[in-house]
This record gives sequence, structure tokens and C-alpha cells, in this order.
Amino acid sequence: MMQRLTRGLLQLVGVACALAMVAPMRARADTAGKEIAAAAQLIDALQLDAAERALAKLDAEHPDAPGVLFQRSMLAFDRGDYTDAAELSGRALTLTADDSKAESWRTMHELQRATAALTQGYVHQRSDDGRYVVWFPEGVDRVLVPYAMQTLAAMDHTLSEIFAVQVPGPIRLEFYPSAEALVQASTLTLTQVETSGTVALCKWNRLMVTSPRALVRGYPWVDTIAHELTHLYLTYVTGDHAPVWLQEGIAKSLERRWRGTAPFELDPASRALLERATRDNKLLSFDKLHPSIALLPSQDDASLAFAQVSTFMDRYVSTHGLPVLRKALADISHGADAREALAKAAGKRWSELEQAWRSSLPRAPAEHAPRQLARRFRKGETQAPDESEDVAASAARRFLRLGDLLWSRHHVRGAMLEYGKALETDPDDPIIGARLARTALQAGDAARALAAVEPLLARYPEHEPTHAVAGAALLALGRDAEARVELMEAVRINPFDPEPHCGLARSNAADRSEQTTCAQLREP
Repeated sequence: MMQRLTRGLLQLVGVACALAMVAPMRARADTAGKEIAAAAQLIDALQLDAAERALAKLDAEHPDAPGVLFQRSMLAFDRGDYTDAAELSGRALTLTADDSKAESWRTMHELQRATAALTQGYVHQRSDDGRYVVWFPEGVDRVLVPYAMQTLAAMDHTLSEIFAVQVPGPIRLEFYPSAEALVQASTLTLTQVETSGTVALCKWNRLMVTSPRALVRGYPWVDTIAHELTHLYLTYVTGDHAPVWLQEGIAKSLERRWRGTAPFELDPASRALLERATRDNKLLSFDKLHPSIALLPSQDDASLAFAQVSTFMDRYVSTHGLPVLRKALADISHGADAREALAKAAGKRWSELEQAWRSSLPRAPAEHAPRQLARRFRKGETQAPDESEDVAASAARRFLRLGDLLWSRHHVRGAMLEYGKALETDPDDPIIGARLARTALQAGDAARALAAVEPLLARYPEHEPTHAVAGAALLALGRDAEARVELMEAVRINPFDPEPHCGLARSNAADRSEQTTCAQLREP
């Protein structure tokens, strides 16, 4: 009996000791879990130096802990060390016993591996001060670098004044040669990219931009760089707590600010979309933009979303001022709801802010509104950038194709005649106007060339051929200063068209960089 009591007491003591040991272990595990989560939040908020210090401490206390290894992989990923990131997340996967984390970790591991493979042969250029680093595939995309550097420097200075802070450098920009490459380096699908017309992202401490050569007529890629840099600033300023609609509204309203102090203005096609949606009570809910505009079902929906949030944020800032916006962003960084923070900083209720914006929206139908030219991705490196299928009127398209056939056979006058018929059928088509202007220039009639495209420049500001041929016509007419404006705008949409570079070189014989680019792009 005594022996049984003794054994029982010993067992109870053993259990008590075991429980006494488990409790501190569980407490340490809980503490480590909280510290790992805090490090992850620092990485998301781009506080990378602070995250590195936190992870170094955790690494010393919990060597080879799966959670620590995974966050170290995310830190490496944010710093552009893609191969190291994939190796670290792979080790974390082999060590974790937490199935709830394994799926998301595996997804990120595969993305890190894909990004490492995509950028393996990339080269880079660094700005003189080391603040900007542009990565790109060796080859023709090198032409993008000097313009990208100029835009980064100008927009960085502008944003540091607007937000009263400067994001830590170096600022990393990567160019991808195709829509497929952007998909490979992101969590988007090709269908989502092509459906929404998405060409760029800001994620993982880098600007991810599709080369304009991936699209049939390019796109405003320098303004897109400025747009994505604004996202980088907002991530840093708000600790990555700003909702998508707020991020996109600020970024869109500021994306051209690097050019100067011109007020924000919607392009005519987006304005027409906004007018119709307002009139027909079909405005999108801001919440519908979550988690990304890239997931909206059409390019028109994406354009409408940008038009809504950018006009809202532009009105907010113009009415209440930048200090009020900065106050709201600071509150958001501390966890405040974005709507509540904007309203509180402005001394209004959210419903009042929203109603004031809605009341300011245009409702009268625009007279002869321009159509939306969809962003169309090229299919393969060898596809000729043919716009003819984007001509809306079928009769005009027939004349255009006959003109193209005559042009290809060097019958300039005959081509000009057919293009003229096409433009008579649809006087508002920039594709036809640019083709007619091109043939008129070839025939020596610069005045007719300019007349064909001049009315279309403001209506279709993203159509590169219109700017290019207008610049060439102005140059031929001796209006060099005006010509340089249009030629530079063409470069900012499609820098792979050699003619704007050659025109810029002719207008300024001292511009050696444009002379070099002209010669390089004209090489067979």
C-alpha cells in the first residue's frame, strides 16, 4: 500500500514538473510567434532595417525556426535577393509542421523561384548617387533606362515634398518584356492582366513595370513609373494599411505631377466613362476595387475605377489641403479606418465627403466623346504592331486596309487617297488620322499632315503615332519647339519607335543621346 502511494506521489510530481516545463516553453513559443508576426509587419511596411534587427535577434534565440526562416526569405525577397529568398523559404517548408502555413508559404516559395528564374539574365544600371537601380533584360529595353532614371528622380523629389518624408533607398525598378513575364513575377493570371489592361504593380519593395514594347502601341510608361513610385511611398507612409481605393486614388491623381505643377485632369475618354456612369447611376463601389483593380472584369471598369478614386482624392486634397491628407495617412498608419481618418482630418463626416464628390461629378453628356482605345498586348516578339483591327467603323477599315496595301507597295499618292476616304468616313479615328498624316508627310505636304492629326491630339493623348507624326509635321514646318513637345510625348508612350528620337536629334544637334538612340533603333 505504501509503495503504491509512493509511486502515485512520484507520478504526480513528474506530471507537475512536466507541466512546469511546458508552460514556459509555450510562453516562449507564444512570444516568438508574436515577434515573428511583428517582423512580418515591419517587412510589409518597408521598415527593412528594423525587420533585419528583429530577425537577427529571433535567429539567435530560435535557430532554424520555420517562421523565422520564412520571414528571412521575405526580407531577402524585398531586397531583390531572389535566389536566397527561395532557398530560405524552401528550408522553412521542409521544417514546418504547420499545414495552415505550408500552403501560403509554398505559393510564395514558387513565386520567389519564378522571379529568380525570370531575372537571372537581367542587367542593371544604378544612378550616380545609388538611390535608383533599374533592372532589365539585356537588349533593346536599355533604351528605357535614361528616361526611367529622370522620372524616378523627379517624382521622388515631388513625393518627398508631398508626404514630408523620403522612402529609404535604393529604389528598385524592374522592366518585364511581356505580359507573361509580369504574370510570372506576380500573383496575377494572364487573363486578369489582359482583361484589365494591367501593365505594372508595386509589390515587395519594387516597381514592376511591363516594357511598352509588349503592347501594340505602347502606353504612358513613364507616368506609370511615377504612379507605382507613389504606391511605394504610400506603403511606407501608411505602414501598408491604406486600402486599394485610397492608394489608387492618390497614385492616379499624382502620376503626372513629376512633369510640373499642372492640375490633375482626366483624359477625355475616362471623363466620358465617368459622365455616363454618373448619369446612369452605375458608379462602382470603392470596396469593389479590393483587392486589386487588376481583378476587375474589363478595361472599361478599370478605367472607370481609376476615374472615380482619382477625382475623389483630387477633390479631397484641393479642398482640404496636403497637411490634412498627411494627418489622415498618419492615422491610417496607426490602424484607423481610411474613411474615418479622412473624415476626421477634414472635420467632416464620410457621408459629407462622398456627397460633395458626387455632386462635383459631370453629368451632362459629352458632345462627341472620344472612344476608349483598349490596351492590346502583342502576341509574341515577332508580331507586327498592327492597329487596323482597332478601327471602329467597318467601311473606314476597308479603306484603311486598301491604303495599307498601296503604302506597302510604295504607292504613296494612292495610299493617301484611300486614307482620306477612311478619315471622311470616321473623322475622329486617330489610327486613320495618323496613317493619312504619314503619307502626307511622305508626299511633302506637312501642312496636310498636321491638319489630319491636330484635332486628335488632345482627344487621344495615349495614341503614340498621332504624337509622333504631329511632331514630324511641326518639325517640317519649322516649328521646332512645338515639335519637341509632341516628339517627347511619343517617346513617353512608345520609345521603340525610332522616328521621334530621330526628330528630337534633328531639332537639337547637340542632343547626342537622341542621335545614338535614333541610330540604334534604326539598325536592321
